[in-house]
Amino acid sequence: HGESVPVKLNNPKPARPFEFFMNLYALPKYDEIDPTVFTFITFPLFFGFILGDVGYGLVTFFLLLWLKEKIPSTAKLVNVVVPAAVSSVVFGFLFGEVFGFEHAFGMEFPRLISRVHDINTMLFIAVIVGLLHINLGFVLGFINELRHKGFFKAFAAKLSWIILQVGVAVIALAATGRIDVPVHAGIVLAAAAIILIYIGESMRGMIEIPGLFSNLLSYVRLMAVGLSSVSLAVVINDLAKEVANTGMIGMAASVLLLFIGHAMNLALGLLGGFLQSLRLHYVEFFTKFFEGGAAPFRPFGSKSE
Repeated sequence: HGESVPVKLNNPKPARPFEFFMNLYALPKYDEIDPTVFTFITFPLFFGFILGDVGYGLVTFFLLLWLKEKIPSTAKLVNVVVPAAVSSVVFGFLFGEVFGFEHAFGMEFPRLISRVHDINTMLFIAVIVGLLHINLGFVLGFINELRHKGFFKAFAAKLSWIILQVGVAVIALAATGRIDVPVHAGIVLAAAAIILIYIGESMRGMIEIPGLFSNLLSYVRLMAVGLSSVSLAVVINDLAKEVANTGMIGMAASVLLLFIGHAMNLALGLLGGFLQSLRLHYVEFFTKFFEGGAAPFRPFGSKSE
């Protein structure tokens, strides 16, 4: 107990490419939960939610396959972005978007939700996703702590954060008359949670309480970055349409404008989707349960890369 044990990750084959993110960040300790499988599930979902466009997703998918063939050294990065590109195509069908177009030849694309017109719904979904993701982190943190500190200490250090959120929710809903529960019931819950947080994490936990709500608000970027991408695509399309109406030269110029504009928007979308999705894991998710810092297992006689 307490030894720094070298670690070799052991994940299901589909999730192994996402060990790339752990090697960038830190390896889990020997007795700690490995976040790779969870990242394998949620990273493509976040990326697809941001860059949810059938056209952009398909271009990204085939571009990555070409890049992997031409530059084999990019394989590790490509292998984690390819599932994200597939996710972009799926979300593109849900949003009914193809290169920012929501209709063609007088026909509306079928969709489940419109990002441009249902902004409040998109915001609500982003916040719910944030709640689920953050609280999954607290549950995993509880499991990690349970192995070393016992039930009460683990409960106080991790599950008390969930109780705090419930208490705040009860206060808000009771104050607005949405539930028939006294406001002081939520206050009692929140106060009890704060006491438990102090017991479990001392002053560090108290200092981090405001950060919990800023972490939750951080998931709004899923909606905001995606909305900025589709808005820019719409602007490019509308501008190209106006240029095309000026004549033959305008039509040629509009094709060039569409190509350059969407290429730039795709580049921005890829960068934003990748970095923002990764940030939500490293900053908002991992900090709830993950410590890391293990040394990688290197057998005798192996050659370092």
